[in-house]
Amino acid sequence: MLTKVKKALRISNTTFDDEIQDLIDGALSDLQLSGVVNVVETDSLIIRAVVTYCKANFGWDNPDSEKLQMSYEMLKQHLTLSGEYGAYIVTFTVTDGSVNLEDARVIFGSKEKDTDSLGVAAFKGIDEKQNIAYKVSLIGYVDSEGTLDVTKNEAITVTLAVV
Repeated sequence: MLTKVKKALRISNTTFDDEIQDLIDGALSDLQLSGVVNVVETDSLIIRAVVTYCKANFGWDNPDSEKLQMSYEMLKQHLTLSGEYGAYIVTFTVTDGSVNLEDARVIFGSKEKDTDSLGVAAFKGIDEKQNIAYKVSLIGYVDSEGTLDVTKNEAITVTLAVV
């Protein structure tokens, strides 16, 4: 992230690295405090928000600081209201122990999805909650059931046994 922000600020030396890293950390913390729980540093909108924050707050004599700060605040508000950023992502990978299984049905709470060609089903916009039931099934395999407490992004691997 530091490299991308420095490029946006048009800085090629390391003189301001500590100050810029502090701004990056501040932006990420501000996003999280505002309710953006899915702060993934490789996400293009998160990167854009951090870059805008840093451009608004770097240096003393920035004539565009106020405009950039307003732009950051608007982007932060959109991220906060979005179901994809304002809640968690729960990812299920379904396997038989040696290969990931395509087309397995994953029921998570009240949502259902089939796994993709990589054996993955991702549920976005999941609010923090305890004891969310899940069930994974596929013809020819024994169903697997359980519960999950969601307090952060989760990646679950479910291994199905052949009938």
